[in-house]
Amino acid sequence: MFGNKRKKAENLVANGSRGVGTITDIQDTGMTVNDDPRVRLRFRVEPLDGSTDFDAEKTQTVSRVEIPQMGQRYPIFYDTGDPSSFAYATVDDEQGRASIVAMFGDAFGADGAGVGQAAAAAPVAATPPPAAATPDKLDTLRKLGELRDAGILTDAEFEAKKAEILGSP
Repeated sequence: MFGNKRKKAENLVANGSRGVGTITDIQDTGMTVNDDPRVRLRFRVEPLDGSTDFDAEKTQTVSRVEIPQMGQRYPIFYDTGDPSSFAYATVDDEQGRASIVAMFGDAFGADGAGVGQAAAAAPVAATPPPAAATPDKLDTLRKLGELRDAGILTDAEFEAKKAEILGSP
C-alpha cells in the first residue's frame, strides 16, 4: 500500500505539473495514527504554467507538533489529466529548499524560505520576558509563543509551560 503511494508521488514529482498550493481549510478527521492526527487538507492550487487555479483535497496523517495551518503554501505536483491526483512537498533542510527553488523558481522566494509559510504572515508580537530569564529560556518561550500563535497550543497550555520554564507556581 505505502509503496504504491510512494511510486505515485515519485511519478508526480518526475512527470507532473507544478503549482503552489495554499491551505484554505484544515479539518481533524477524529482519527490518529501513533498519536499523530489524521487531517483533511484543502488547497487552492495556482499552476505555475498560468492555467486556471483549482481546489484539491487530501487526507493526511501529520505530526502533532507540525500541524499545517490555513494560509501556508506548499509546492504541489499534480496530474493535469486528474488534478485530484496530487502530492505536496514539505522541506526540512537547506538541500530541500535548494531543490524547491530549482524546480519552482521564485514562487517561494529566492531562498525557498516561503515553503510551508503563511501567504501573508503577520509579525509575531513579542512579550517582554521576565528579568531573570536566561537566553535559553527566552528562546524556548519565543518558540512556545509561536506554537500558541499558530493554534497548536492553547493559552492555558502555554501559560502552564511558561510557568514551568520560569520556575513559577
